[in-house]
Amino acid sequence: MIKQFLFFILLFSISIQGQDFTKVDDLVASYPRFSKAQDLADRIIKDFSSEEEKTRAAFYWLAKNIRYNLREFYNPKKRSYNFSYATEEEKEQKLQALKDEIVAVAFRTKTGVCEEYAQSFKKICDLLDIEAEVIKGNVRNSPQEIGKIESISNHAWNAVKLNNKWIIIDVTWAAGHEINGKWIRKFENYFYNIPKDKIFKTHYPEDAVWVLRFGRISSEEFYNQPIYGTSLLDSKIELVSKNKGILKIDSSKEVKLKFKHLVENSLIYFTFKGQRFAKKPIISRLDNITSLKIKDAEKKSFLTLYINKKAVLQFKTE
Repeated sequence: MIKQFLFFILLFSISIQGQDFTKVDDLVASYPRFSKAQDLADRIIKDFSSEEEKTRAAFYWLAKNIRYNLREFYNPKKRSYNFSYATEEEKEQKLQALKDEIVAVAFRTKTGVCEEYAQSFKKICDLLDIEAEVIKGNVRNSPQEIGKIESISNHAWNAVKLNNKWIIIDVTWAAGHEINGKWIRKFENYFYNIPKDKIFKTHYPEDAVWVLRFGRISSEEFYNQPIYGTSLLDSKIELVSKNKGILKIDSSKEVKLKFKHLVENSLIYFTFKGQRFAKKPIISRLDNITSLKIKDAEKKSFLTLYINKKAVLQFKTE
């Protein structure tokens, strides 16, 4: 009986982590492009009963309908708000009014940057009576950021409480990405319920409370990691070494990387900054460990590794 009970608990936890939201996504895909947060919330309440389904519906609609505003990202408007208040309650009311206006504009224009995505998701959760928070902190997109600790937050995302446990989602990164100055719509399911052991490979909260809830890592450790691509994070492949983002190139001019769970027939290439053509590393395997040897490594450059035509890791070399 005890073994059966333990098996049930394990099965339940796995089902929550890997829940199939195909039916939710398909239904939400048929929704109109709502112009008000309340209208979206009302439709979600009508169509779904569980908090998991409602949360997913809000996440999916926002990722699919709000377009990232690159113009605002590269030419940000200074957001400064001045208001007076007599009580703490009045202060909170005025702050909420400002957040509500951010959400209202995002729904009207169907555009925004991370603040619009995060505040919109939080607003929908509020309307659905689901506990959620906006998290401010830092993310990294370029190998130039490796080793450079930032003191000012550059991103916002969300935590939502389901089944009495907090999960992390990032609607902004789920909506798409930039390529050569253009925003490409591409839904990334990975950023719904980011695996706990991988959160700090991409996101670092400014509030220590959120760091402690998901692990132990310093800002120095966060910034000294390689840049991880989503396709690597959303796979079973694990970087065993090197785990530091800065590679010291010695007289041998060789870089050695080791991975677990790398499929044998994977296409693997690399480039250093400025190279026109990708090159193949020397590959060797022992049991479940795949070793890559990169020869003629360049100093003071950036190394990008590709697996199956997708950039999965970036390093800085010295």
